Amino acid sequence: MVAIGSGLSCLQFLDISYCRKLSDKGVSAVTEGCYDLRSLHLAGCRFVTDRVLQALSENCPKLEELCLQGCTNITDSGLTVLANGCRGMKHLDVNKCSNVGDGGISSVAETCSNSLKALKCLDCYKVGDEAVLSLAKFCKNLETLIIGGCRDISDMSVRSLAYAACNHSLKRLRMDWCTNVSDSSVKCILSQCTNLEALDIGCCEEVKDAAFHGLEGKLGLRLRFLKVSNCSQITVAGIGLLLELCSSLEYLDVRSCPHITEALCNEFGLQFPSCCRVNFSGSLSVPDVFV
Repeated sequence: MVAIGSGLSCLQFLDISYCRKLSDKGVSAVTEGCYDLRSLHLAGCRFVTDRVLQALSENCPKLEELCLQGCTNITDSGLTVLANGCRGMKHLDVNKCSNVGDGGISSVAETCSNSLKALKCLDCYKVGDEAVLSLAKFCKNLETLIIGGCRDISDMSVRSLAYAACNHSLKRLRMDWCTNVSDSSVKCILSQCTNLEALDIGCCEEVKDAAFHGLEGKLGLRLRFLKVSNCSQITVAGIGLLLELCSSLEYLDVRSCPHITEALCNEFGLQFPSCCRVNFSGSLSVPDVFV
């Protein structure tokens, strides 16, 4: 790492993910010599702490993409410091960073409001409504948001996201296992986020067919990917309503939905788009649209 920092001063992209013995000292040495760094991937570097974010903030003001997936020593304080120095951040991945919560995400949302396009917070159980409200308030260019497994997030903040400035930019929303999310917020997302292409509400057990009611005339849905696996209250009637509005659907995941089986779809006479793959049982590969 010291050699990279001292010998590659023009370095812009560096991926050292899963270098599990890497410490703050090594990454900081890179930041001290690579002032033009734009993209840094540190996924799985479990010994990395907030000191690295401090070093990035002080030395790498052009940083636009940072992956910290699984770096469990990263905290809200570190993200706040990072945002103050790297105000052009476009893509931030803190998936499975269990010590990241509302404070850190809110700081990033406010400080990087004009640049932030993708935020990934999968299984960050400390992230809740406050963070989503901040994203809704400040981030008008947000395209990808992953909040799956953030179980404290509720309808209140998701509805605010639907009516926020980013509702025309948002293309991909993953909120599986957000168990406090119900029909009202899903309906708002579908009706207001006019460019939404991918939605994952798997395991949101409070979502029912009502999420798809009353959308007629509001939009021609651009949705291409929909995952409702383990949504036990959604039925073929709800999927039928959706299909009436969505001719562009390419993938539908209905695994473990007791009221949406292949036999019931045939009985109900559902007509899926010719390009649509329907995953009833897990036999189809799941496209990773949230990369």
